Amino acid sequence: MRALTVVAVLLASGARSLCAQHGGQLEIGGFGSYTRYDSRFQLDNQFGAGGWLGYFLGDHFALEVDGTVAQPRSTFSGVGGTTSAFASASLVMSSGGFYILGGYSRLHMGPGAPYTSDLNAVHAGLGERIFFAPGHAAVRLEARAYYRGPGAGFSSKDEVVHVTGMVGMTFFVGPGGQKSRRY
Repeated sequence: MRALTVVAVLLASGARSLCAQHGGQLEIGGFGSYTRYDSRFQLDNQFGAGGWLGYFLGDHFALEVDGTVAQPRSTFSGVGGTTSAFASASLVMSSGGFYILGGYSRLHMGPGAPYTSDLNAVHAGLGERIFFAPGHAAVRLEARAYYRGPGAGFSSKDEVVHVTGMVGMTFFVGPGGQKSRRY
């Protein structure tokens, strides 16, 4: 409930949307990531890469999809490396450059059958867009947590939490610019 209150105050406080964020625009970008995997997966923390594509429904709300790929090594002796891929769909709420997001994620891990596993999770994150190039580009910084509750698979009744930090570039394309308003 506190998170919803904070979001409502930020959006209602009159914090103006920057010229890059308008309904109908696309946000396209790529990023580098660093993921801390849940200790039960017995994987080293690992750098990865990915990309995102978002569509602004209005000045403050967007729908976004993203994907991340990494190749962590197992901490279990003799197992070697694996490939992990996160695919996510999110609702993003923005106020100026600050944003929060939440949604659904699917994590696929393994070199191939029969040594693969899939994990369904929800995620939440905080981020900041640092705009430059007259509002058409930004550096994007984000921290995100993936959560799978108890009893949802993965041979354990415990919760699973992965944490990821991302840094990347994003570009805004499509209709936009300041709209004239009558007062």
